[in-house]
Amino acid sequence: MSRAKPPKWHGVALVDKPKDCTSHDVVQQLRRGLGQRQVGHTGTLDPSATGLLVLTLGRATRIGQFLETTNKIYEGTVQLGTATTTWDAEGEAVETALVPPLLDHAVRLVIDGLQGEFEQTVPVYSAVKVDGERLHRKARRGELVEGPKRMVTIHSLSILDMGETSVDIRAEVSKGTYIRSLAVEIGRRLGLPAHLSKLRRISVGSHSVFAAHSVDTICQNPGLLVPASAALSHLPALTLGKQEIIDVAYGRRPPQLRITAKQMRFVDPRGSLVAVAHRLQDRPDQFQYDVVLIRPEDLEGTV
Repeated sequence: MSRAKPPKWHGVALVDKPKDCTSHDVVQQLRRGLGQRQVGHTGTLDPSATGLLVLTLGRATRIGQFLETTNKIYEGTVQLGTATTTWDAEGEAVETALVPPLLDHAVRLVIDGLQGEFEQTVPVYSAVKVDGERLHRKARRGELVEGPKRMVTIHSLSILDMGETSVDIRAEVSKGTYIRSLAVEIGRRLGLPAHLSKLRRISVGSHSVFAAHSVDTICQNPGLLVPASAALSHLPALTLGKQEIIDVAYGRRPPQLRITAKQMRFVDPRGSLVAVAHRLQDRPDQFQYDVVLIRPEDLEGTV
């Protein structure tokens, strides 16, 4: 049996996903275009949504966990007067109501009241697993299922525009927040059926859709990949010396190394990512590796 071809490209791809394309489709396109299997994503977008997808390649697939936990910013349209099976425009209408003239004051009270931490219901048409199976598969079989509840945080929520029956919003939210659920909740608090008719992801942590490219552009110019260390710029950096890098490569904790934040990235003198570690028990000399990118075989000629 032949061994899998080692990945050629390592880094983070910022892709502006078009509409009517799944996140898995984007992963597959990138795999084919760059000729390597080792490509992962750090959070999907629904096919009807557009905007930023953060994909990891090669060794950088190991840092996906640190990108997934960051806050995300979305812009979307809440359509009032119609509820759907999927809570977005892809589903069938299940309830309709006449929308009275929207009162600016009432809408703003609802928007203001939704900021902060609260319990949110996951849509039944979602990839969340219940009893080992994704919810959307159960729902499509006609099973009566209920989405689980989870605590989420709406860091900020604002109105971009208001139409006769719709509200355009911008939301900065924690990991795991469903904007479809938020749209339905806005409608509920206004006493109206509602769904999310449009969604665009603007940012994931420090990464913006305005720095993103199409898959074709990235495949034609892999230099657009963001290096792993730069992708984790939200974490404080500590530059290691030669012996410290050797210790890290072999899984040892350098005796004189002190970590000054809860979580830090270790880089070599050229700025390349060596490892990510977190502090234990608030002691700067006690830390544990979350991920190590450098290997002993990488050391020759590099430090």
